[in-house]
Amino acid sequence: MADSMKIAVAGVHRRFHLYIVGRLTLISFVCLGLLVPLSASGAAHPRVALVFEHAGASLAELIPIYAMHEPFGLGIFPHMRYSAEIARTAAAHGVTPILHLPLEPIHPGDLGSVRGTVWVRMTDAQIMRVVEEDLESVSGVVGVSNHAGSLATADGRVMTAVLRAVKARGLWFNENPETTRSVVPQVARRLDVPIVVTMTYLDIPPDHIAQKVRAFIAIAKQQGAAVAAAHISTGAPEVLRSMLPEFRRAGIVFAPITEFLAR
Repeated sequence: MADSMKIAVAGVHRRFHLYIVGRLTLISFVCLGLLVPLSASGAAHPRVALVFEHAGASLAELIPIYAMHEPFGLGIFPHMRYSAEIARTAAAHGVTPILHLPLEPIHPGDLGSVRGTVWVRMTDAQIMRVVEEDLESVSGVVGVSNHAGSLATADGRVMTAVLRAVKARGLWFNENPETTRSVVPQVARRLDVPIVVTMTYLDIPPDHIAQKVRAFIAIAKQQGAAVAAAHISTGAPEVLRSMLPEFRRAGIVFAPITEFLAR
């Protein structure tokens, strides 16, 4: 399982150029009126949301995340050994449980070893059934994010079926940009599904993570708000934990990803 996770992380290296796409989307959200919390003195504090992904295969990998006592998001794979337990107990640790839904990519290696994948060849009914079964395997999640999906997120029919299943549960969608051809924002707007778009990954590629974290801090200070993601098995949680004092010195507040939702 560890090797398959590394394959999945390696497969997303080619997507790093989509940083700008996510950044521009986030800026548009901020311009639409997302508020920045104020300190007692009235000075604005930059706020950030961070989602750790690929949970489900191990409980030990979550220890450094829980130990930070911050309102992170947690992307949980469906149908894995600890998926149900993690989804059930996440809120007690102060984190937001999210179904990390596998969607078909252009390059099959991007998926890694996962179950419950939505394939573009599926009918609408099949897609909705897969999403429902995946959600049942992580009962208690409050949102859905995509794992891979460079092919599926560019398909309007597929994403309409996916987001209809998401809306039927009263959930929201966190898009991790996989392609510049994504139709997720348009479909979500048409269906009135709240969404939030990940701006950047802190561990793609999985080296120089501290440098990426510092760049993220700088962007948050500049823009007043930022959304990022990282994986639980790359060492990113441990790096971030060691750098919490830098966030505090910058006056940055960690906020639940739900505070960044837009329609």
